[in-house]
Amino acid sequence: MPRQGVGAEHPLNDRAQIVFLLVFFIVWVVDSFVLRYGLSLTGLTALFATVPLGAALFVIGVYFVRKSEEVVFSQKEAKVIDTGVYGQVRHPMYLGGILVLLGLTVSTLSILSFAVWIAFFIFMDRMAAFEEKDLTNKLGQQYVDYRKKVHKWIPTKPQHA
Repeated sequence: MPRQGVGAEHPLNDRAQIVFLLVFFIVWVVDSFVLRYGLSLTGLTALFATVPLGAALFVIGVYFVRKSEEVVFSQKEAKVIDTGVYGQVRHPMYLGGILVLLGLTVSTLSILSFAVWIAFFIFMDRMAAFEEKDLTNKLGQQYVDYRKKVHKWIPTKPQHA
């Protein structure tokens, strides 16, 4: 598949993400459904709060991934994308993946998965920093201005020019 997007990804990004996802899912399944350590800390009542919250985070995460893919994979020229979800957060595709895993973690209150999630977030933050450095080199002031307007991880209301 041809490479998409303007900025370069870290050479280990794809492989490391796959490893993190495999580790996360193994830990989440074992902790949530075999050991049940996270669930044993709470009663059934807590699940009425955690499952809907986890499901909401999961759905929001999927939304960010899908919307960011639509924009990036239709991009024809090398320029800053500052519309749609990219007008709300600088790394919506990464944020979407982070929210999906957080949603699973919250839904079962898996403490071990939360530890893996923290490591995954730190990894994704480093991958995003690598890409931002490359984008700043390629797009210059245009990307610097974009970074000033749009948060890295916390979605905000899109700002109009």
